[in-house]
Amino acid sequence: MSDGDDNRDRDEEEKQARSSRLWTPYGDPREDGYRKADAPAGAEAGGEGTGDEEKVSDEEMRRRIEEAMERITVADVIVDMMVSLSSLAYQRMGLPHDVNEKYRDLEQARLAIDCLDALLETISGRAPEEILNSLTGTLDNLKLNFAKES
Repeated sequence: MSDGDDNRDRDEEEKQARSSRLWTPYGDPREDGYRKADAPAGAEAGGEGTGDEEKVSDEEMRRRIEEAMERITVADVIVDMMVSLSSLAYQRMGLPHDVNEKYRDLEQARLAIDCLDALLETISGRAPEEILNSLTGTLDNLKLNFAKES
């Protein structure tokens, strides 16, 4: 296998890893911008599965979860829900067609878009402007795609 093939394989693996990550209020521990100081105690850059972690007692796990729950805001949960709604709206529009056509249900897509619109209005001024701008762009794109698909 050539170096070019190795690089393509590595790039494809990295792309797949990025696309399968879930959003968390503390960012991705595998990225440089991860706010380690904001993360719950015991969260480390580099993610899980390094092989060096110790067994965590139930009490320690409970403590870590409680610390994380103290930092999570309602706005964090709403933003997470909005990201899920936007993904679901695209899926229910059958986009991209070669992957999601079998899930096409425009009434469900419309409901997701309408809810996203209402949540965006509600959370306006209560979440970071950068996140709101991103969600506004996503909503605008969803509305345009819905108009094309219906």
